[in-house]
Amino acid sequence: MTLISIIGDFHSSILPISYAFKEQINKHIIVYDDAKCDVVNAQRVIAGQRAFLDGCAECRYEVLEYKIDEDSFESIVACLEYVVAQAKGIENVYLNSTDGLSSVAIVLASKLLHAGANVLAYDRYANTYNLHTCDGMEKEKITECMNIATHLQLKGYKLLGYTLQDDLAQRKAGVKALCENLSGFKRFTTQLQRCSVENIEGYTSYKNTLKAMGKHKERTFIQGTVFEEYIYHLIVEHFDFDDVMTGVLIEVEEGVQNELDILMIKDNHLHTIECKLVNGLDGEHFVYKTDLVMDYLDDDGKAMILSIGGKNTRTLKSGKKRTQFTKGDQARANYGRINIYQQEVFDEEAFLASVREWFWEG
Repeated sequence: MTLISIIGDFHSSILPISYAFKEQINKHIIVYDDAKCDVVNAQRVIAGQRAFLDGCAECRYEVLEYKIDEDSFESIVACLEYVVAQAKGIENVYLNSTDGLSSVAIVLASKLLHAGANVLAYDRYANTYNLHTCDGMEKEKITECMNIATHLQLKGYKLLGYTLQDDLAQRKAGVKALCENLSGFKRFTTQLQRCSVENIEGYTSYKNTLKAMGKHKERTFIQGTVFEEYIYHLIVEHFDFDDVMTGVLIEVEEGVQNELDILMIKDNHLHTIECKLVNGLDGEHFVYKTDLVMDYLDDDGKAMILSIGGKNTRTLKSGKKRTQFTKGDQARANYGRINIYQQEVFDEEAFLASVREWFWEG
């Protein structure tokens, strides 16, 4: 099988098809335009494909690339001739036309179908694809989906670190105990801004739990990681995502790293939740930050900003009012497929209902 993938504006869409057919492919030809931004995106995807192959014992295909001028008919025809020369037979050629450059896809699809090849069109919302031939069309469901590490790798990113399953399991009981009363735990963590755990008066059960976990001296763990792991466990226990990670560190390109509280993937869609247990935060900053993250994380993914511990609008000692998420922040979040879940007091059932509606039913 020779698979042709066209890099377009939504290059995440080529990944589910190439992954689904990974054991059947002999050659994967990645076609892209000669525009500077397209070259950059294509080279990242190509690097991701080759990195994936290095770790996939079942995959034996060769990754080839072909740069064209999408505005030149002659350039597209030359690409077609290259594809036919690389393939062992036209009936073994499969063109993934999903979200690719429209001019290129139209010309290649029409000529390849007429010659007896196949055209694939991926539905990123249903996680299905249509297989077109000169005789008709068949709809198929993708059954083998990517996990988080594979998705990131195929995007051309490096997974630098994440919290191991053994560590999460070992700490689970302690984390659950700490977060049983989040309002009380939030008051405890606020004390850490002024002193160490040992010097905080009261809160004996929290102190003992943290000491038993060996984490009583780790301020970052107490103020941030505990809440993130608590939300991780809620997600894993109540939803059937294909994969869930917390404490994720990725490198988008050399020198550019991002930390992600929670990542979840379902049917090849990668989602994220930003977790904050705080009195207040700069909502505009976090909406912009999350929007930027989603731009490179997944064209089809969704995000949630979870802010628990303070009123959305509060009055400072000076008498001034400060709002975490303004109407403008809400509007930008909606546009960027970001759900803002902000509450002073955490309600587990209400949160889970919001996750279900946003990530599963929305």
